[in-house]
Amino acid sequence: MMHEHLVGMLSKRASASVVSGHNPATVDPSNPLQLFIIQAGIIIIFTRILGFFLAKIKQPSVIAEVIGGIVLGPTVMGRIPHFTEHIFPQPSIPYLSLVANIGLLFFLFIIGLEIDVSIVRRNAFSSTAISMSGLILPFGLGAALSYGIYKDFINQERVSYGHFLLFAGTAFSITALPVLARILGSLNMVQTRVGTIVLAAGVGNDVIGWVLLALTVALVNAQTGVTAVYILLAVVGWALVLFFLIKPAFIWLARRTGSLEKGPSQLMLTVTILLVFASGFVTDILGVHAIFGAFLVGLIIPHEGGFAVALTEKIEDLVLTTMLPLYFTLSGLRTQLGTLDGGLVWGYTIAIILVAFSSKFLGCATAAKLCGFTWRETGAIGSLMSCKGLVELVVLNIGLQAGILDTRTFSMFVVMALVTTFVTTPLTQLIYPAKYYEEEVDAIRAGSDSKLVDDSSDPSAGRRSALTGAARRLLVVLDGFEHLPGLLTLMQLMRPSIAPRVDPTSTTGLRQRHSQGPSGAETEDDISEKESASSTQQHRSSNPKAAVGVSALRLIELTDRTSAVMRVAEAESTLRADPIINVFRTFGQLNNLPVDSSMAVVNADEYANTVIARAQRAQTNFLVVPWTVPEGSSAAPVTAALQEQATSAGGFRSISNPFETIFGNASGADGVSRSPENIAFVRRVFQTAPCDVGLLVDKSTPAAPGFLAGQQHVLVGFMGGPDDRSALSLVHALCESNLSLRVTVLRFRRIGADEAGEAPIPSMPPTVHHAQHARAPTTGAGAHVQDTMYPTMQGTSSIEATLEDDIAVKKVEDASSSGALSGRLVVKTISTSRPLRDFIRAVDEVQPTLIVCGRGRRMPTMTHRDELRFLIRNGLVDPQAAENLNDDSASTKENASTERALSSETCKTIGEPAMAITRFATTGASCLVVAASMRARHIAQA
Repeated sequence: MMHEHLVGMLSKRASASVVSGHNPATVDPSNPLQLFIIQAGIIIIFTRILGFFLAKIKQPSVIAEVIGGIVLGPTVMGRIPHFTEHIFPQPSIPYLSLVANIGLLFFLFIIGLEIDVSIVRRNAFSSTAISMSGLILPFGLGAALSYGIYKDFINQERVSYGHFLLFAGTAFSITALPVLARILGSLNMVQTRVGTIVLAAGVGNDVIGWVLLALTVALVNAQTGVTAVYILLAVVGWALVLFFLIKPAFIWLARRTGSLEKGPSQLMLTVTILLVFASGFVTDILGVHAIFGAFLVGLIIPHEGGFAVALTEKIEDLVLTTMLPLYFTLSGLRTQLGTLDGGLVWGYTIAIILVAFSSKFLGCATAAKLCGFTWRETGAIGSLMSCKGLVELVVLNIGLQAGILDTRTFSMFVVMALVTTFVTTPLTQLIYPAKYYEEEVDAIRAGSDSKLVDDSSDPSAGRRSALTGAARRLLVVLDGFEHLPGLLTLMQLMRPSIAPRVDPTSTTGLRQRHSQGPSGAETEDDISEKESASSTQQHRSSNPKAAVGVSALRLIELTDRTSAVMRVAEAESTLRADPIINVFRTFGQLNNLPVDSSMAVVNADEYANTVIARAQRAQTNFLVVPWTVPEGSSAAPVTAALQEQATSAGGFRSISNPFETIFGNASGADGVSRSPENIAFVRRVFQTAPCDVGLLVDKSTPAAPGFLAGQQHVLVGFMGGPDDRSALSLVHALCESNLSLRVTVLRFRRIGADEAGEAPIPSMPPTVHHAQHARAPTTGAGAHVQDTMYPTMQGTSSIEATLEDDIAVKKVEDASSSGALSGRLVVKTISTSRPLRDFIRAVDEVQPTLIVCGRGRRMPTMTHRDELRFLIRNGLVDPQAAENLNDDSASTKENASTERALSSETCKTIGEPAMAITRFATTGASCLVVAASMRARHIAQA
């Protein structure tokens, strides 16, 4: 029996194959998956392409989804013969609608998660005034306009005027909070005064709008007024059950499973999804739409410890990228612009647009002006609150399903939703350009709440080189857990050896807390800031040479995901709960280093501006940007014969190339980076930073043996130039601060190959790209941001540059010959024809805790292009042996690959010495690549 059933199934599937002539676009109730995949694929691809171009003018994705539905629907593509009956046949719509409505259910749950009552509480008066004004005036004018629409277009036998009036008022007064938050993010206004007030007012507007819509649906579904009252009472009762019975149990289970601290577990995710379905089912059978139940569940989810944000991250991608586009495309399919075929219809359509926009704009702008906002701020608030977006479309679809709207009036209101959403961003930019809030944004980026001491009166502040002067400040950029090992190692090397003396007159944050009166006027944030300030003051009261203040800037990318916007809205709680910040701050406290932390949630292309603004505001002396080199990267092009001979000679080992996959995407041996955005960020920081910059390259390998044995040893490769002099100044200051630190400085002097008794390295002319930049002079503050290659200026000769190097090295040698640095700071001069090779061998021999070298891209005393080319192709073998082998084994492909590595963005970013160390040294120690500040470069050029 089982055999016959299996044979029957296989025969049926074979007959349904395209090989047998089966058409997958036909509707098959027993197998609707094939047509659904075709429909979903067309919808998602088409709306994504359309959204890509609309994003260039900062339009939200919902515009692309609705326009895509209109284009795919009867208005445009439906006019093509047989398109609709083959791609979107009517019998297939229920299957598509089922998945779309599941996506809508979870979308309303996400909207509930976005609503944070604490935002409204912090701006209670202004947000309430703006929200209520943005509800009352549009509701009143919309109700007045609805009378004419009802008389001319609505079937009065099926829909009562009271129901239509209530629905129209709701449609005119609602604001789309999710789209509003994304528009604020694209304009970098989320944390500004305007952005905060708009978000708070949008929360109140959304809640009241959904309540009004629930009331409208209940009245429409009820046959009598008494039934409507019972429906509303039942929904209110279910809401009370959720808030007072289910919410405490949910929070208890979250605490019991540790989800509030570690993120939602699989059990909590399962419970949440079941709760969304159950609540949607209850509100649906009560006579109100299922989306209200999902919305209520979103409101009861706790925001403690970033739980709501983590929960959103679990479900938002599938919902927002796959399911929700289906819903809004179906909305577009129901929109028939061809029904707008008369002057009266278009007259009412234009009137709907004008009333919806002007009433919202005037109501919110007037309330904002009365609350003390400027004229431009009130205009921005009015235009932002006029955004309708996808929430309006959800309301309109519910009205269409409930029979309140017909196809014509539905299309009229859809046009209004599209127009008001489309004009929000350009109108806001026109009324409130970025220049009017750039200062506020810079203050937010810089972390204006930080308690770093201002050294504007310090005469040494004019030249803020690496950790020099009485007040030394370090800014560390934190981006991910993979960066912590190298950063913590650097912090360990910077810790002062002498414990700071605590000022007996200072008061700790704990004493300040207990000294407060019963009024409790001080918040938890104020307490933490005063503790940080007190800690900083204690360190400043100790030995000035040991006082190193550390500022940690946590960077989080602001994407179009809902969770990213929620992180911005909950920035304070996210900062307190962020594990990377907590680990870094605790490590600093254990090592007597005061750490002042801040967080910035910004677009990726704003990373550099955010870091620079923070460095300027904090008067930073040294800026550290981490990079992590993943393991298991591609190898450099080396022939098998060369490997065999070099291994037998003891001078070469298998070469790995971990650096070209530094950002996670393998680039292969050609050296072409696959992440230009991140490289552009680092090079932008190099060019515009007001202080010296250190790029900390971490290999993500076990620590060096010396470090594990408790020996802290820093090895410096000094090749010459402003970058190397800054690196030398940095390690000098570290050695003075940390009495347990040993530093070895290798000063390389290049001599001829004949003088060294070695075969010369083959020399090749530079590439066209390299030659062009070698001839291009810098102007003003420096060269273009796109390239950070700085050749020697005409006013600085090689003799003058060498003299400056000699002076810097002599200063360190004099300091190391006496005092506390004697025996701990050693300077060795190495004369060699191959400085990169000897530097690599010294690193492998010493196995230091940290490797420090200059970037070598700004007025270098010596260049290493030919030697690096030789290393990439041949490794550490002798040039003569390599030449003998390369005659037979070298290929045009290998030469091209080597040149691509030399001209790669990675090599331009870190410089040739660091490129060689990262590719060829066997140590697991991090490499700190130092680039001199702009001011240091100008001084060197003078």
